[in-house]
Amino acid sequence: MIKQTTFAILTACFFFISCSSPKYIHDKLSYERQKELQKNRSGNVISVFGMGVASVFSASVLEVDMGWYPSEQEFKKINLINPTKDTIYLNLLTDVFWDKDDYCDFMDIRIPPTANSKILVPVNANYNLYFSNTPDKDDDEMLEIYTGDHKNISLYPGLTILKDTVNLNQ
Repeated sequence: MIKQTTFAILTACFFFISCSSPKYIHDKLSYERQKELQKNRSGNVISVFGMGVASVFSASVLEVDMGWYPSEQEFKKINLINPTKDTIYLNLLTDVFWDKDDYCDFMDIRIPPTANSKILVPVNANYNLYFSNTPDKDDDEMLEIYTGDHKNISLYPGLTILKDTVNLNQ
């Protein structure tokens, strides 16, 4: 009984922690795209978990190797962090297609002061991340990120400017 309760609590925590937070996405199409990614990823996680349990069960009970092994994940979560006392406005633009007509871009993300937003993005994709602490378009800073290399990105004014060079290591 204790093992089942512990397992249920750990599973609930896993799903809670691994969720993305599209609540800060104000563009309707981007919000819907994020919800669709979240739904697809949740379905994939559940099916991978189910196949893993079935594989372990069949291997231990039937002494048969079903030949199932986990595959690469298609999407990953990046954590966009706003450590400032101002709202950060940002857009994520990529050359990766979501469907035959649309890119997997995320527009009009507004992260409140000292908050963070977890966004699901395609694995191994290049994104141009445009951000600013004002809603004006003429003062945006730009970061080029590769989703395979980054998990947490802290955004603040002046991040990309350090003696006229790009700085990603702060």
